[in-house]
Parts: sequence; C-alpha cells; structure tokens
Amino acid sequence: MQIKDTPVREGLQFMRLLMVVSSMAPLFILWALRGSALIEDAYFIPICMALAILPSLFLLRRVKIAKRNNELRTITVGKAEDNRDHILVYLFAMLLPFYTVSLGDIREFVATITALLLVIFLFWHLNMHYMNLIFAIGGYRVFTILPPPQKENPYAGQRPFVFLTKRSTIPDGVSIQTYRLSDTVFIEKEEVLQ
Repeated sequence: MQIKDTPVREGLQFMRLLMVVSSMAPLFILWALRGSALIEDAYFIPICMALAILPSLFLLRRVKIAKRNNELRTITVGKAEDNRDHILVYLFAMLLPFYTVSLGDIREFVATITALLLVIFLFWHLNMHYMNLIFAIGGYRVFTILPPPQKENPYAGQRPFVFLTKRSTIPDGVSIQTYRLSDTVFIEKEEVLQ
C-alpha cells in the first residue's frame, strides 16, 4: 500500500479571505463616493460601504474570540520582512487602476467586478494580506515571517505567515506571544486591539 501525500488544509480560511477583502476597503469607499450610472446610489453606496466595513468588523470579532478562547501561539522569527513596500505596489498596481475604471457601462462594470474577484482570489490563494484600515488606524504594521529552519531538517517549517504588530522592527530569532487569527495570520498578544 502506498501512502499519498495529502495537502494540509488551513483552518479559518474565511478569515484570510476577509483580510484580503478588508484590505480593499479604500477602493469600496472611493467607489461609493464616485457612484455608478448603472446602479442607483440608494443601492450602490450601501453595498460599497458594507464591503468596506463588514470584513473589518468580522476581523475584530475574530480577535475578540481568539482572546476569549486564549488561542495563544508562540512564534519564533527566522526572518521578518516588512511589507510597507508591498503597500505601494498595492496602491499603484491595483487600487488606482480599479478606481479609474468607469462603472457606467454594463460590460465595463461586469469586467471590473470579474477582475476584482480574480485579484481577491489570487491574493487569498497566495496568502497576500495587506493592512486593513482599522488595524492601520490602530498603528499596526504587517510583517511576513519566515520561521527558522529546524536542526534536524533545514527545509521544515519554511511556510511563511503574516504577523500584525505595532513594532517597527523584529529581530531574527525572537519568540513572540501571539493570538491566532488563522493558521497563517497572527496578531501580537501584548498589543492586541481592546
């Protein structure tokens, strides 16, 4: 009998999806301000505002649940990468092009929504999380953390994860207490939102 390798499924994938959608809140706010000739403001503005606000509210609820359930994890940093430069790529490569698209023609509207869904899927699938507005207002930064290699197997534990903290730098080798938001997203315990 041959044993097949089965991929490990991450828990709380919905939280990762919410982080991706919440990172696009500025786009939804700009769309609400701009409006669309196809959809009446009475419908379009509430939809855009819900897309901008609800994912962040769900994330805040997840933080409270993680605190209440004491979902603590100690992470050890092999290497920390500050994602501030990714924010510029995000702004200029995604936010601005989507904002400048006209939503007044049905074909352009459908094409824009389809492209947005594709970007959301790719960001979610590739584990690319950007800052959401509530965390940014709270002073949080986003780091990608690569765990240190294990002595027995230098290739083990090489799955990167996202770390939210108010620290400006993270030294290699430090261990940090965190709350788990998903299997690949953690927020520092000492500085978690109240």
